[in-house]
Amino acid sequence: MVNIHYTQNWFQFYLVTVLTLVVVGNTFGGNVNPRPELYLPNYKVYHNISSLQKEINKLISKFPNYLQLDHRYVSRKSISQFVLHLKNFSQSGRTQSVLSSKKPKVLLSFGEHAREFFPVESALYFIKNITSGLQKPHGSPQQKFSSTILSKLDIIIVALANPDGRQLIEKTENYCWRGTSTGVDLDRNFNWNFGGKGSSSDPLDEEYRGRSPLSEPECEVYLELTEHHQFEAFVSFHSGIRQVYIPYADSISAKEKRVPDNKEVQLKLAKLLAESTPQSFQFGLGYDLNEYPADGTIYDYMHGVKKIPFSLTIELWGEGDSKDKKCFDLFNPPSEHLQVALEGVMPIYERLLSFLIDWKEQNMHQHYHSLEQPELSLPKSYMFPVLAVSVLLLVIFHRHLPVSLRGYQRRRVVSLRSLSSTFAAGGGVKIT
Repeated sequence: MVNIHYTQNWFQFYLVTVLTLVVVGNTFGGNVNPRPELYLPNYKVYHNISSLQKEINKLISKFPNYLQLDHRYVSRKSISQFVLHLKNFSQSGRTQSVLSSKKPKVLLSFGEHAREFFPVESALYFIKNITSGLQKPHGSPQQKFSSTILSKLDIIIVALANPDGRQLIEKTENYCWRGTSTGVDLDRNFNWNFGGKGSSSDPLDEEYRGRSPLSEPECEVYLELTEHHQFEAFVSFHSGIRQVYIPYADSISAKEKRVPDNKEVQLKLAKLLAESTPQSFQFGLGYDLNEYPADGTIYDYMHGVKKIPFSLTIELWGEGDSKDKKCFDLFNPPSEHLQVALEGVMPIYERLLSFLIDWKEQNMHQHYHSLEQPELSLPKSYMFPVLAVSVLLLVIFHRHLPVSLRGYQRRRVVSLRSLSSTFAAGGGVKIT
C-alpha cells in the first residue's frame, strides 16, 4: 500500500526544488550562478559604484580644464556610465578648432561585463596617472608625458558601460554575473553577425545576446559617440587572460578567414602592446586566439560597421580558464595584489597613445606633402608617345609663334629660279 502522506511530501519537495531552480536561474542567469571563490574583493581597495563616483567627481573638480563628465549617458536603471572626456580644454577656441582635426580621437570602453572589476580599476588608475603628471615639476618625464597626451589626443572613456550588472553583483554578491540587469551580454548585442553561433538566444546563458541587435539602452552611448566623433581608435578592455585581439572574432569571419583591410598595421600595434609589459601577452586575430567564436562583439562592430581604423579588444589580466578559479578570482587579482597589477598594465596605455600620436602625425605629413607637391600619375608606357606628339605639335605650330618665342630665327629662303630671274634683270641679291 502506497503511503499517500509520504508521496504528497515528496511531491511538494520536488515542486519547491523546481521552482527554486527556476527562480535562481532567472536571477543568476544559468551558468553564471554564484560559486565558491578563492577570494572576494575588499571594497576598501576595489571600488564599488558609489566610491567610483566619488573618485571621479574628485578628479573632475581638481582638473576641470582636462576632465569632464557627460551626464547624458545612463543605463536602463538610470545609473551613470561615467562617460569622461579627457583632453586639454584650456586651449583657446581658435586654437582648439585648428588642432581638433589633427588630434587622434580615441574611444576606450570598460566594464561591459559586470564581473570584470579589473578593467574598470585600470581606467580610474590611468586617469589618475595622466592628470597627476600635470602637477609634477615642469620638464619632468611625468609632466612632459601628461602634457603631450592631453594636448595631442582627444580621449573619450566609457568607464562603466554596464553599471546595472555591477549593481546586481553588489546587492546579491554573485560575482559570476556577467550581463546587464536583464542578463544581456553587451558584447554580443551589436550588429555584426548578430545571432551567430558565437552567442546565445537563451536568457539563462551568460552569452545571451538579447532579443535584437542594439536592444539594450547601454548600447546608445556607443552609437551616439560614433555618430558625433570620427574616431581613429576604439579599444574594449576586459580581463580573464592576457591577450590583444584585432578584428574579427565572429563565426562567419572564422569560417571565411576574413581579415581587416589594414591587418598589417593593426597587427603591428597589437604586437607593440603585447610586448610593452614584462607579462606574457598573446596577440592576433580574434578568431585565431579565441577557442570559441564571439558574434555581435563591440570591437568587430566598430571596425566592420563604423570603419574605425584601429579596433582592439585587450584582455588585461588573468591566466585563462582554471578548474580551481571560479569567477571573481578568475577575472580579478586579489585585493592585496591590485596595485601591482595596475602598475603592470600602464605601459599598454602609454604605448597605445604614443603610437596613435605618431601614426596621426605621419598621416598628416603625408597628406600635406601630397597637396604641396602633386605628382603626375602618367604611366611610363605613355611617356614616349606623348613626347613624340609634343615635338610634332611644336614643329607644326612653331612658325605661328612670336619671333621672341621661337627656338631659332626664321631666315628667308631664295630659290634658284628667283636668283636667275633677278640676275637676268640686271639686279643683285644680297644673301645674308
